[in-house]
Amino acid sequence: MIGRIVGTVRPSRNGETRSCYRERVRSTRRQYARTILVFSLLSIAAADAAAQMTAGVVVGASNQAAGASSLPSLGPGFGGTAFAIVADLDRPLRSHVALGVEASTAGAISGEQSQRTSTTTSAFTSHHRDSVFSGMLKLRLPVAGRVRAAADVGGGFAWRRTARDGTISALLPPAARTPFSDTVSTIVLAYTLGVDVNVRLTDRIGAIAFGRRHRLRDADSATSVSRSVSSTIYRVGVGAQWRF
Repeated sequence: MIGRIVGTVRPSRNGETRSCYRERVRSTRRQYARTILVFSLLSIAAADAAAQMTAGVVVGASNQAAGASSLPSLGPGFGGTAFAIVADLDRPLRSHVALGVEASTAGAISGEQSQRTSTTTSAFTSHHRDSVFSGMLKLRLPVAGRVRAAADVGGGFAWRRTARDGTISALLPPAARTPFSDTVSTIVLAYTLGVDVNVRLTDRIGAIAFGRRHRLRDADSATSVSRSVSSTIYRVGVGAQWRF
């Protein structure tokens, strides 16, 4: 009987408490270790992702052909070449694919025009400017060594602004000419195709050359003309790119 009783004696409550306490301490330490490891990995990944962001500024030229004319209502069409500047920001999705945003603008192009309505006739100089803002998808391909090329496609909107300054007079006499000023400003959809060539100079700095073709969805046509400026824009340039 005594042997049986001794054989069934359980460890004391104090022993169980110390054992549970040690297990809780070890579990807490493991959780802290896992948390620190996760945050370290996330910090490294974030730093690496941030290092892959690129920003660039390019200067060059913008060209537009003459648009449709609807004389005597409005015309003739005009176009020209002007100084252009483009700024972009890219973030890679994979090794050969990147997403970006881009802003492109240029100096004004000018042309002499006339316009007639049912009651007036006017003659003026038109100054036209297009600014394009696009989201871009870029397919990057290595060429040789530090040189990479990219094919780009994107879409967004364009702000078209045409300022006119001249004189106006009534069709019926007496037809005294008076100063005339007007501005046509609209926002339209825009589609972009392009190509980039990047030469990496250091780990952070590179030289870039690019070309862009912007197609704007505006209302000008052979039967309805509001500007007489082409809605297709070609822009080329060279500049610098920074990776951070």
